[in-house]
Amino acid sequence: MGIVAFTRARDRLRAADEAERPLREVNDEVVLAFEQVARFDGAAVMITDPDTSLPVCGVVKGFDPVLCEPFWDNELLDPDFNKFNQLARVSPPMATLAETIDGDLDRSPRFTKVYGRSIDDELRVAFVAGTTCLAVGVFARAAGDGPFTPEEMADVRELIPAATMVLRRALGRVDHATSAQPPVVLILDAAGAVRSVSAGGQRLLDDLRTQGAEETGLPSIVRVAATRARWSRNTSSLATRVQGRDGEWLRIHVTPMDDGEGSVAVTIEQARPGDLVPIMLESYGLTGRETDVVLYMARGLSTKEIAEELLISSHTVRDHIKSVYEKSQVTGRGELLARLFSEHVLDQFHTSVSHVP
Repeated sequence: MGIVAFTRARDRLRAADEAERPLREVNDEVVLAFEQVARFDGAAVMITDPDTSLPVCGVVKGFDPVLCEPFWDNELLDPDFNKFNQLARVSPPMATLAETIDGDLDRSPRFTKVYGRSIDDELRVAFVAGTTCLAVGVFARAAGDGPFTPEEMADVRELIPAATMVLRRALGRVDHATSAQPPVVLILDAAGAVRSVSAGGQRLLDDLRTQGAEETGLPSIVRVAATRARWSRNTSSLATRVQGRDGEWLRIHVTPMDDGEGSVAVTIEQARPGDLVPIMLESYGLTGRETDVVLYMARGLSTKEIAEELLISSHTVRDHIKSVYEKSQVTGRGELLARLFSEHVLDQFHTSVSHVP
């Protein structure tokens, strides 16, 4: 699209970051920025839970809402090309379907089953900070528009770091909208239909619908979690974090029912501070070992004590701490722990305590 279009796209992302826009609005800006450097007819950018890689929230533009269910079924269950978990481990973390399979799109189950052969190409992107996939994006060109051009691919490649930075910083702010609503419990049948729901459940489900997807049934981020839990071979239950449209962070816990029919029980409740602190730490792009060091620092352990716990040298611990400070943009242990406590624990602790006059 050219240097002018790329500069405008990059500046758009920088402006969203400087204005400290909420996470969902940043999602919108990422789609609009990519639209300035590449032509597409459908787009979706989804924030993902760093622990489960399941969608937290997102924005969809131009896709038919009926694609949501088969799209995520394909991602979770079908062997296919350019899966998000694969892209998150390569550099650059992007690929087009046409290029990956040399234009023979019929080799992709996603092309035939999800898109119904209605596209000429699909571009996928993983937004990765450190070793953590913060979000995923998909951009599709309608049939007749041809594949993404090398020039468009080059601009997208250059724009990914800026988009990742903006998404990371938005995640690091962790919005604090809270409510006193009790947990909601759903029972879903094998097809994902709601068999029963506790009081207040419908309002909460409406708040979890993906922006722009015009969902009318079960929100896709809830259905995806239920599908993963139902088909997982490694665990009997699943817990993941999601964000409602009002900015409130929630925790979804899915447990398969022992009824022989594929039903699952879904509990949705307000996220606890322990759920949010890891999101913030991972949004900084910390390595697993750096996160371990921060958690020990929060417990008050000295550098020597942390080294003994992790079976590494004190010098290595100091290197990890220096890297943590640089990534989180703080100057010392006190500032780091104050940020963790005041921004991600104290607010929720205050709302959970009963104050008696």
